[in-house]
Amino acid sequence: MSSPVVLGIDLVLGALIGPPGCPAEKFIERAETGEWSPIVIDLALFCAMASVRPGDVIDHARFARLLRHAMPMASGSRAPHTAFAPPSDAEIEHWRDVVFERQGDDDDDNDDDAGSCCGG
Repeated sequence: MSSPVVLGIDLVLGALIGPPGCPAEKFIERAETGEWSPIVIDLALFCAMASVRPGDVIDHARFARLLRHAMPMASGSRAPHTAFAPPSDAEIEHWRDVVFERQGDDDDDNDDDAGSCCGG
């Protein structure tokens, strides 16, 4: 039986626009083997889509592979029939930094992705 795994915003965004070989690809491979059952929260999907910029290369096939194995789930973070508040520019930059493996000067973590939802 596969283990359910809730996808973070940065992993969903990585499936959309991440470079080849990004953690999202490794995650999708594990979902395709049945090791993991991805759960995509509606808020993560909304925030990932809101983080795509003009000029980003979208990997439609990779994103479709992810969604093929994912179970959608409501986050419960908003009232029924209301919209999500858009993410802040700082949140978007953070998620994009994770996807493109950019680290700030004040980031003293090592490169093992220990705190990232994208860690494999």
